Amino acid sequence: MKIGFIGCGNMGEAILAGNYKKHSCLVCEPRAERRAYLKKKFKVSSCSLAELLTACDVILLAVKPQDFPALLADIAGQPLKGKLFVSIAAGIRTAFLEQSLRSARVVRVMPNLPAMIGEGVSAVCRGRSASAKDLALVQDIFSGVGDSLVLKESQMDAVTAVSGSGPGYIFLVAECMMTAARDLGFTEKEARTLVQGTLLGSSRLLAGSKDSAAGLRSMVTSKGGTTQAAMDVFMAGGMPALFVSAMTAARDRAKELAR
Repeated sequence: MKIGFIGCGNMGEAILAGNYKKHSCLVCEPRAERRAYLKKKFKVSSCSLAELLTACDVILLAVKPQDFPALLADIAGQPLKGKLFVSIAAGIRTAFLEQSLRSARVVRVMPNLPAMIGEGVSAVCRGRSASAKDLALVQDIFSGVGDSLVLKESQMDAVTAVSGSGPGYIFLVAECMMTAARDLGFTEKEARTLVQGTLLGSSRLLAGSKDSAAGLRSMVTSKGGTTQAAMDVFMAGGMPALFVSAMTAARDRAKELAR
């Protein structure tokens, strides 16, 4: 199988890194320095848009959402029969792509930032013309950057709020914990080591445990103890409701940006 990457920024590079050893890959990238970097790192060839569309079976659309109208106009003038288009752009619906690409087979994917280290989670949905085989093929491609989950397109805005934007929430928690640790007398290096180790270990424990997040929290929260004192402050500040409000705002913004 030959995969064509139209645009290859951070996320495109992550997907390329997870697939270039098992699939033949081509890149259409407008920036000369970026093309040179990708060729040096992955030994991948660059080509024009027309050449890529002719040569590749699967076309990964990895440009920014605002660049889609111009890109789709350029693609629409090329032979598209038999091609599978995979979009990773937030807010770009399959119906919009199908209309622009003359009812081509389309699969939409929402990956997230940990894909850059092969630890991502991607939500996948298919358009009207895509088959179950197409869906399985896309899941195989994204297995190179982590796990994937097949969902309905009606869920994709919520996915953006949960897993797409989710790393930002975790980084904010880490940032706040490191700031608080420094205020408690630790150096920058000590705070980073303590917080990173705590977050990494806790994530691994949650992933490997049969207990829920709430169950694990109860294990470390002894009645009248230190963790309970901290939890009382979080709950008094409305932390659970704040997360719901924040993630609802992210979901609603995704709907506003949708095409």
